Amino acid sequence: MLRTMFLVAALGACSKKAKYVDPDVEARVEGTGIESRDVRAVVVEMSKQLLENPVIAQATTAPRLAVLPIDNRSRFLIDSDILNTLITDGLINGAAGKLAIVNRDLTDQIVAERLAKARGQVDGGEPKSAMAGVEYFLEGEISSLSASTTRAQTDYVVIRFQLTDASTGVIGWSNSWEMKKEGSWGVMYQ
Repeated sequence: MLRTMFLVAALGACSKKAKYVDPDVEARVEGTGIESRDVRAVVVEMSKQLLENPVIAQATTAPRLAVLPIDNRSRFLIDSDILNTLITDGLINGAAGKLAIVNRDLTDQIVAERLAKARGQVDGGEPKSAMAGVEYFLEGEISSLSASTTRAQTDYVVIRFQLTDASTGVIGWSNSWEMKKEGSWGVMYQ
């Protein structure tokens, strides 16, 4: 009898299926860290503000920009590539040709391809005189302040982005998004 009850309980636990949920809706399991809806809200607002900035919006030719890796200085394990990917997608899709993103992640592959073309090892035309440079760098960082007791946790998180002129070093746009969350212990971010 006990064995049967154990099997039924085990099989019942195995029959639970994962389901898709809206990443913008509060999850059943949340902590005081950065959640998917936080990331998405920051990316949407940052992309909108940056594209409306006069440096970009009033440019006569599409400025070229490199999205740099985000520096995570918070206590949270965050895959900053998610932010970089969503930011790049948001800027490309929202820019409508007003902005050009230069892919710095593939520099080694681009250089190798250019050399192979120049040597006649592959076709595809002659490489242009130089690879695309950028007028601006978009950099970001995540910082946090945390406090806890034996029963509760609070986290203040700041996500900051800034647009820096690649020739002069002058910051043409900067903005921070702040969030503070309180909760009980128990949620682990992985």
